[in-house]
Amino acid sequence: MRVSVSRGVLALAGSLVFQCPAHALDPMEAIGAERCGGGVKEVQVEFLSSENAPLTATAKVIVGGSRSLEKDAVTLSMDGKTCSEARCGFEAKKGQTYRLIATTGLRHVEDLCIVVARP
Repeated sequence: MRVSVSRGVLALAGSLVFQCPAHALDPMEAIGAERCGGGVKEVQVEFLSSENAPLTATAKVIVGGSRSLEKDAVTLSMDGKTCSEARCGFEAKKGQTYRLIATTGLRHVEDLCIVVARP
């Protein structure tokens, strides 16, 4: 049996297969907001600061319904620089964009999250 499929359908299917929402840059503007990816090893967020303020970005990984307390369970980097203990404190400037990337090496992850909030 031979099946004929149009090029447009193949292109659409191919683009859907190769899109991975966990690796896409997810925009975030609200202070106190949280962005998570279920069952992923990496989450990327582009945080656009709506005001000048001292803020803290943190990453967390949820395993078995609870936040993992394993040392080095999750790492966080901001604008290419690694933050200690998955926490970055910074002075946000209104209109400035900050790129945050959380990663984990744990095998069975329910959620991997980035939170940007006031300290």
